[in-house]
Amino acid sequence: MSIRACVNFLCFRIFLQKKGYMHASFCFSPMPFCCCCCCCCLLVRSLLFEGGKRGGGMTGEFGTPGDFPRTKDIVNGAFGLVKEYGKLVSELPWDDYDYHMAFPGFRQQIKRHRESLVEFMDKCCQLLPEKRRTAFKTGAGTLTEQQRSAVLEAVDSLLENVDGLLDNLKGKRLNATDQLSLTFGSELQQSSFAVDGGGCVLRPQLTFEHPVDNSPTPFCPVYYDEKGERHVGQPGIHPFAELIKNMSMPEEQLIRRVETPYLPLAQCPLRFVDATVDLEDVVALLLKEKEIAVDLEHHSFYSYQGFTCLMQISTRSEDILIDCLKLRSSIHLLAPVFLNPNILKVLHGAREDIRWLQKDFGLYLVNFFDTGIALQTLHMPHGLAFAVDHFCQVKLDKKYQTADWRIRPIPAEMVTYARQDTHFLLYVYDRLKTLLLNSEGRASIGNLLVHVLNESRRLSLEIYEKPQLDPDASYKIALGRSLGGLSSVQMQVAREIFNWRDAIAREVDDSPPAVLHLSAVLAIATKLPTSANDFLKCCTPVSMVVRTNVTRLVQIVKDSVGDDAIAGNSESDVKVEPSSRETGPMPRIVGVHCPMTGTLPSIERRPAPVFLKEEAAALRSTEPSAWFNAMRNVAAVLRNKRLPTVALPGQEVVETLMRAKTVEKQLRDALETREKYDTTRTLSDVKKIWC
Repeated sequence: MSIRACVNFLCFRIFLQKKGYMHASFCFSPMPFCCCCCCCCLLVRSLLFEGGKRGGGMTGEFGTPGDFPRTKDIVNGAFGLVKEYGKLVSELPWDDYDYHMAFPGFRQQIKRHRESLVEFMDKCCQLLPEKRRTAFKTGAGTLTEQQRSAVLEAVDSLLENVDGLLDNLKGKRLNATDQLSLTFGSELQQSSFAVDGGGCVLRPQLTFEHPVDNSPTPFCPVYYDEKGERHVGQPGIHPFAELIKNMSMPEEQLIRRVETPYLPLAQCPLRFVDATVDLEDVVALLLKEKEIAVDLEHHSFYSYQGFTCLMQISTRSEDILIDCLKLRSSIHLLAPVFLNPNILKVLHGAREDIRWLQKDFGLYLVNFFDTGIALQTLHMPHGLAFAVDHFCQVKLDKKYQTADWRIRPIPAEMVTYARQDTHFLLYVYDRLKTLLLNSEGRASIGNLLVHVLNESRRLSLEIYEKPQLDPDASYKIALGRSLGGLSSVQMQVAREIFNWRDAIAREVDDSPPAVLHLSAVLAIATKLPTSANDFLKCCTPVSMVVRTNVTRLVQIVKDSVGDDAIAGNSESDVKVEPSSRETGPMPRIVGVHCPMTGTLPSIERRPAPVFLKEEAAALRSTEPSAWFNAMRNVAAVLRNKRLPTVALPGQEVVETLMRAKTVEKQLRDALETREKYDTTRTLSDVKKIWC
């Protein structure tokens, strides 16, 4: 679509306003605004792409090469049209739309522009992967939820492409070969962009060939066999359970052998794989190995189930980093390696890695060794940092353990961190194997090496399961003791907000903490905010999902508070007996507002009680009652009474220790006195001899 066509499309609303058609509608709101964003994204993308190829400038009617200010003016003009378009849409009186549709001229214009808009949205959706495209029918009056999601996804993809092109112009995006040439202290690495993703961090989920399934239905495994053929398994069943149980360990894994020293990190070759052809070469190389070390880097904050971003594999002579985001649909090519019982896979703390391999790539481990289990068996600290420090005298820096592994290119320090997780692991395995064999005679469980291999085998039989939510119990488990002291109304609000958080996180594919922190759920349940402003104050920092749905969330709080609060107040009302001398009814407040429980006072007309003269005189009396006098006397007795001395538990032990210390001090003083006496006497004898 040309730039002129984009601008004409954006000016459509302005045209309708000038013609008097103030109530035009595409029946898709807010889809038209999304499509305007598509126009601007396509415009900026084309401008940047053209500028990148021609040295950063524009040619033809837009200016001369290198004319960046002219390009900026065009972009600003396009966004100005979008802003004006959105303003016009918000001013339309939608209540009279059916009335204006009765006029043929208006109806024909709407139909024509509706068809062009549907055609444009269809073109936008063609940018998505083939399996995720959605067809649009011309003449349809509304959009289905699938079509709406497809348009929004296309808009997000365009925006991220613009960000990527901007990074290209700034030199922040490098190819696989260039990013490995980064040295410590480079400009990219020094910025916070490289660690926390503060710059341009794309949502990789948008590029996945198969959409992520966050529904609460059981996980159905899609796996690949030794030949690389794809199969669909059954929920809750391990497809290779029999193979793992019946596998016999290779004999060379059970005997002692000479430990192979690791190569220095600077001398070990490093290969970065981000193409299918290179991955096939890696598979052919790994099939010739006897042991390999494997580790994964995972991201789970901006994803409900999380996804694997990077795979590290080390052999005795090479380190390999595989970009699992770019090659997500090709990682299954490693199935012949992971299922080969003659190749030992060495991992550290592999419980989560096993599940991630199943979930993301349909890969299962046959014959693997968990160094974490080996360290626990030897009663040693089971951290990888300890193992590398103890056996290799290398201290690992774990500050990138929680880094955002979605960012590309991967900075040099993060590359070093990733490869260190597997570079030393095979040597650590050799040392642990020797220790296990040497400790075999002193172990009560027999051969410790076989024990570790069997425990690793048992661990590889675990299967991945989706996170499940119990609407009535999950929030209690998550909030725990924090629920103590909350009223039934507040508990209900905590339950509803917690369950909404999980549902919306599944929908937008974010983790529940990324949508709304658990402390914010508790703050909302405690304060019971009934306005959008007060609600957002409880949610600092506020996510975009919460900001978009704040009206709905406030309504959830109101619905939970309403009936329960009224019922609670009616139970605490003060009943007043009717009296012949009572005055007329007057407004009074029944119930008191309690900040902790959040119960609201209700205004109700009740007859105010009127006291008799005798009762009033009794109330004005200031003489203390008999009960007060009795309690005052008891207090005086207790105040003057001398309490008995109670010996503290262990007092005898303390006194014995004190006596022992006193005797020891006396003995030490006596010895010091004797030494001083002997010294003085010796000096005296020496003087006599010399004299």
